[in-house]
Amino acid sequence: MSSTAKSISPEAQASTPAQDAPGTAEPPRRRGLSGYLQIIAVVTAVGLAVAYSRDDSAAQVAPPSSYTPAAQTEAPAPLARVMLPQRQPAQISLAATGTVEVRNTVSLAPQIGGQVISVSESLRVGGSFEAGEVLFTIDPRDYELALAQAQAGLASAEARLKLRRAESDAARENYALLHGDAAVPDLVAKVPQVEQSKADVASARALVARAELDLSRTEFSLPFAGRIAASSISPGQMLNRGQPSGEVFANDAIEVSVPVAAGDLASLDPVIGRSAEVKSGGQIFPAVVERRSAVLDERTRFARLYLKLADGADLPPGTFVDVTLKGAELADAFVIPEAAQQAQGNLWVVSNGALSTVEPTVLGRLQEGLVVAPFDYGEGVVLGSIPGAGEGSRVTTERGGLTSLPGG
Repeated sequence: MSSTAKSISPEAQASTPAQDAPGTAEPPRRRGLSGYLQIIAVVTAVGLAVAYSRDDSAAQVAPPSSYTPAAQTEAPAPLARVMLPQRQPAQISLAATGTVEVRNTVSLAPQIGGQVISVSESLRVGGSFEAGEVLFTIDPRDYELALAQAQAGLASAEARLKLRRAESDAARENYALLHGDAAVPDLVAKVPQVEQSKADVASARALVARAELDLSRTEFSLPFAGRIAASSISPGQMLNRGQPSGEVFANDAIEVSVPVAAGDLASLDPVIGRSAEVKSGGQIFPAVVERRSAVLDERTRFARLYLKLADGADLPPGTFVDVTLKGAELADAFVIPEAAQQAQGNLWVVSNGALSTVEPTVLGRLQEGLVVAPFDYGEGVVLGSIPGAGEGSRVTTERGGLTSLPGG
């Protein structure tokens, strides 16, 4: 070993600070301080970025100097379909549904009793008969005998009356021979006996008439033409006086009953005598309003009209029919479709591009719509509803719908 080298003990090496040299490791205390500085720098940078972003967003809230409320786009006005009604003559009519009914029925009840010996072919359910036609015949023999007996009683009473009168004349003559011109007392002249005989003759004549009437009633007939609604009469059947054995109705007892609302009825006033058309099975029958009910129906508050059908109409009772009642003829009116009527019964019209309400004077109804008195409709009557619309709402218009009745 060289003399210049010095030996260093381990204790001396530990107490001597290490010399900095390239490539040597950084002491631990220095590395910790550097890490803290880096964290502080990152936090500072993030804070500055957040602050800058807030200032930038706040600066963007303000609208550009060229923005004004007038630059907003207004929502388009809703579209309204309108019609232009035309003045025209119109006849008020009312469409309704009715039922064919029988005003009253007649029972097949004989006025005498006896055994049925013959029945007409017409006396079947659904059959038709003429006025005076014999529908069935009751055995007449008992009634022929009763008539003969009554006639004999009449002859006897008349003979007694002749006897009393002869006796009275003889008594008067005898009294005159004895008393001259003196008045003959009634008892002497047998006046009471004569009057009694006269009464007996009158009674006998009544019995004959009664027997003749009973005999005529053995052939049952009715004084009107009609239809058989029900019958249980057959040959050999025993009938009692007044016993009902079926029902019939007269042809002219058929009528049409039509319920009509009181408001609609007012448009036809006066309603009695109004003409009407009754439709059933593709046929049309003329009719006339004959009368109306005196009170309204308790449940529906409707009145009832009763229509008399023209002669020859063959509609069985119980048939449902369509009825058109014809009202007054108007020289000047508007016909407005039902689609124009709003929820409250009024109309929308367009005036200067805005909606306004009109309450029309309803004169009647047609199949085409309401018949109303003419009014100022501006740019047109609105058809249908407009959601959210109100008085004064702005709308744009489009023509649509009818302007008049077909052929009007």
